[in-house]
Amino acid sequence: MFDSFPPEVADKLGYYVYRLIDPRDGQTFYVGKGKGNRVFRHAQGVAERERSEEAIGDNDPQKLRVIHGIHEEGLEVIHVIQRWGLKDEDTAFEVEAALIDCYRGLTNLQAGHGSDDYGVANAASLIRRFTRKVYDEPKDFRYLLIKVQQWRVDEAAGTYGNDARYQITRWCWKIKPRSTEEYPYAFSVTGGIVKEVYKIDRWIPAEEKRYAFEGSVAEEAVRHRFVDKRIPDAYCKKGMASPVLFSKNELTNE
Repeated sequence: MFDSFPPEVADKLGYYVYRLIDPRDGQTFYVGKGKGNRVFRHAQGVAERERSEEAIGDNDPQKLRVIHGIHEEGLEVIHVIQRWGLKDEDTAFEVEAALIDCYRGLTNLQAGHGSDDYGVANAASLIRRFTRKVYDEPKDFRYLLIKVQQWRVDEAAGTYGNDARYQITRWCWKIKPRSTEEYPYAFSVTGGIVKEVYKIDRWIPAEEKRYAFEGSVAEEAVRHRFVDKRIPDAYCKKGMASPVLFSKNELTNE
């Protein structure tokens, strides 16, 4: 099995988008982008931990647990280059996001670049989205805007029931937590629409240098101002790769 590209091959490929496939069932379990030998790094990292007899357990990202399970059965991850020769990283972001939209149940910790804003959508959903009223930026507090995909909420419903949106919104993000006094609320956004608002009580460390918040549904007065309204265009511009955005509204002292 190959575990790297010869230099001349890597140069020819440039930026590319890849899939990792589980040979046990033929299913794609991870989609990523990169150049050089990025596609091989995931399996190599797991193999290095296995050789050092470092345990891979439930607290590790699901991607690593899947790879470990493949190795335990004496098999190897199948590496597929989906699209290569991409002109730059921004193009690779766009292709990666489109490919992530095509596969459900991936081990990727977050959606692809721009998936929530420009990804797959029913025509009727787009009409409902863009005919919704845009909420007015609050001048009395700042907030986090967290974009989550509906299919992830639907999948979590089997485990968490009515609490599924909260669980998917709170867990877990590669951010540096801010003070809950400065950013007391988290807006859960799907398809450009605020679906729920949560009051953040505290942030806790989560997996792979990520953080999750603990909190509860916000007070009704706050929910009434934002739920079922469209987010401003400033929060869904192309180039905003992170699914978590911090509001930059100016607060008044009134």
